Parts: sequence; structure tokens; C-alpha cells
Amino acid sequence: MRRPIAISLAFLAAVPLLAGVAGLPVHGDPSAPVHTHVSARYIEHGVEEAGASNLVTGVLLNYRGLDAAGEVTVIFTALIAVLAVLTVASTRDADASNHDGRVRRSDADRRHPDHPVSPIVHFVVRLIAPFTALYAAYVILHGHVTPGGGFQGGAILGGLFIALTMVLGKERTRPLVRPVLAPWMQGAAVLTFAAVGAVGALLTGVYLGFPVDPSLRIVRDLMLIALEVGIALGGAAVLAMIFLQMEAS
Repeated sequence: MRRPIAISLAFLAAVPLLAGVAGLPVHGDPSAPVHTHVSARYIEHGVEEAGASNLVTGVLLNYRGLDAAGEVTVIFTALIAVLAVLTVASTRDADASNHDGRVRRSDADRRHPDHPVSPIVHFVVRLIAPFTALYAAYVILHGHVTPGGGFQGGAILGGLFIALTMVLGKERTRPLVRPVLAPWMQGAAVLTFAAVGAVGALLTGVYLGFPVDPSLRIVRDLMLIALEVGIALGGAAVLAMIFLQMEAS
């Protein structure tokens, strides 16, 4: 009974998607709207309307801000699903170990003592860690002016956390993601989009709207920076928590 229902739902979802794809312009068509209207509009008025010197950031956070908000919501939802699956699997393993009378290895034993971390890798990771964190902060805070932004900076921070954990052990790095702050960090991107969207609605009457008045340029820049920081914290927390949960399971 479930299979026919699933097939029917998939078919109903596929029909409008296929119809939409069939109606798209041919790839490379110079008369397509993206070449004749959209791109030209972005290039000519992007800095003025979107408020970001970096047109990519302007398109991402302003012109298609609702789409970006949907992206971070999907990422946050995926985190919840992954953590749920890994937590259930870890709990089942623990119950099975207790039932069989086996004692699970401690965190120190689970760090593969037969393959210790190379002292060179240990030294290099610790040496470049502060510079990597500083570079991530630059990428995040200057994303609305130069190439970069919250997604890239968050990936750098998340990768740095994973590298430090592999070298120093999670007992040294876990305090960086305190249990009290972890849920807020994981949902930072979604919460920031909601907050900035509300501010935009108050200022412009449009959710996630950015003021174009030159006198409010500072407010517009702060809104963009807040979104970049929220995306970065959320992305870094997602990578860190998934890694920690996978390492524990």
C-alpha cells in the first residue's frame, strides 16, 4: 500500500518540475532573460540596490535573500536529521555493549593509539590555527566588499575545529562549543535571517528588505555583516557538531 502512494506522490511532484524544466530557455541562448535583463540589472544597479560592493554577496543576500534563508534552513534541518540518526546509533551501540557485558573504550583509547599524531602535523596545526581563525574572520567580515562571506568563512572555521580536534583531542576542543551555546550556534544562521528580515520589514516594509537611502548605508552594511556572521557561526557549528557526533558514535 505504501509503495503505490509513494509512486503517486513522486509522480505528482515530478510533473510540474519536468514542465518547468521543459519551459526553460536553451542553454547559451543569448536572448534568454538572464542575459538580456537579469545580469544587466545586477551589473548596472547591483551596488546601489543591494548595498554590497561585492555583487555576488548582493545577489545572495539581497536579490535572492529568501532563497539564501531557505538554504540555511535546509542546512539546519539536515543537521537535526544527522544528529538524530547518529545519536540513535550511538545509543544502540551503548545498549548492546552493556547488554553483552563489554566495556566501551574511553575517548583516549578511541584515538587510535597505534597511529599517534605526527609531531610535525601537531606543531603545524597549532602554529597556523590562530592565523587560520584570523583569516576566517576577515573572509566573514569583508564578504560584502571582497570575495568570501559567511559560507566560506564558516567552512574555514569548521575545518579548523576539526583539525584541532584530530590533533589535540575533543576533550581540549569541546569547550569551544559549550552545551549552553551549542543550540544557539547551530541555529545562528536561521535566527539571524529572521532577525535581519524583521529589521528590514520595519525599515522598508519588505521582509529582508535593505534600505537604499544613502543616509542609512551604515545600517545596511550592519545588516549584511550580521547575516554573514550568522551564516558563518551556523555553518561552523554544523560541521563541528556532526564531526563530534560521528567521532563519538
